[in-house]
Amino acid sequence: MLPTQRPLSLYVHVPFCKAKCTYCDFYSIVGRELSIPAYLKSVLREIELSKQALDLSGYFIDTIFFGGGTPNLLKPNHLGQILEALLGLCLSGENMEIGMEINPGEASLVNLRAYKSLGINRISIGMQSFQPHLLTFMSRIHSAEKSFSTYEDVRIAGFNNVCADLIFAVPGQTTDHWIADLERLVNMQPEHISTYSLTVEEGTALHRWVDAGHIKMLEETLDTGMYSFGRDFLETSGYPNYEVSNHARPGYECRHNLNYWTGVEYLGFGPAAHAYFGGQRSWNIRNLDGYMSSMKETGSAVADSEVITPFMARNEMILTRLRLAQGLNLSEYSTMFHENLLVTKKHILEKWTDELLIENGYLKIARAGWALTDEISSDLMSLTNA
Repeated sequence: MLPTQRPLSLYVHVPFCKAKCTYCDFYSIVGRELSIPAYLKSVLREIELSKQALDLSGYFIDTIFFGGGTPNLLKPNHLGQILEALLGLCLSGENMEIGMEINPGEASLVNLRAYKSLGINRISIGMQSFQPHLLTFMSRIHSAEKSFSTYEDVRIAGFNNVCADLIFAVPGQTTDHWIADLERLVNMQPEHISTYSLTVEEGTALHRWVDAGHIKMLEETLDTGMYSFGRDFLETSGYPNYEVSNHARPGYECRHNLNYWTGVEYLGFGPAAHAYFGGQRSWNIRNLDGYMSSMKETGSAVADSEVITPFMARNEMILTRLRLAQGLNLSEYSTMFHENLLVTKKHILEKWTDELLIENGYLKIARAGWALTDEISSDLMSLTNA
């Protein structure tokens, strides 16, 4: 690997699910497992055609991630075929992170061992909650016991880089429920913990329920309180908050997501997958049948694309870097965009003086402002074209 070669991340979207969660707005479909062979054929074709179309000689693969949907609905040999094709795109980096999402109760110990033998080295388990009534509300088909047994199987299979997800601010959830879930998960000692506030996304069952007045979301103060407690509890438990929603033991931060947040280029394969490459962002058709049909007929499943203008790039850098605990590198920003943010945004920085810090050349959001990250970022972006 030459020093001039750049890192590249690869993402594969697996849209199949056994059930649709009430809150999920990711593209997924239920009851279509019989389409997996045709899906596999399309993804392999997409990877091969990308290899032919793109000059990847200056890149090395840094991370690979299988997301969804539910990637564990693919058989190990399916994942193996996809991995083989992906690794043929360009050089492999040292210590590649190869991650995969699984659902509790849906990945057997035999399959987990097979995933490990394929080279997959990071597992993310969508536990979401250990409270039965909250799992039912979210249409999660697993039980808390399945989360525990699956976690144990993941460890038995030999994985030493494990992430678990939890959701807070769920209707019917109390602070005591949230504390109990956090304590239980910390006792399990995964390397990485992601915590997400339940949001109402258009097109989901939750959106329809809230819109119709059948469900009332938690008050914002309770949501913010749960976030703040969770962040503090996890940090004191040995899981520093390296990104707004993510905590990890040092050295176990999710490299794939960090690559997204720090502007590393990536390619995406499968329906609804996104790519960011060569100064352009593109996204695939958000429909399995449309994706497969388009791949067969035209050799491309791209629904649309956009060129990343300097204005967009500046805004995105502010938005993504301020999500990170390390913050925005002011020197890097100045070099890229010929703008001294401390001068051009002085009035906005003064407005948020209690919520922002400048340390070692980085602009970062202080503890008091983390719950306001989106508002602060938006404020800083609002006049970047002036």
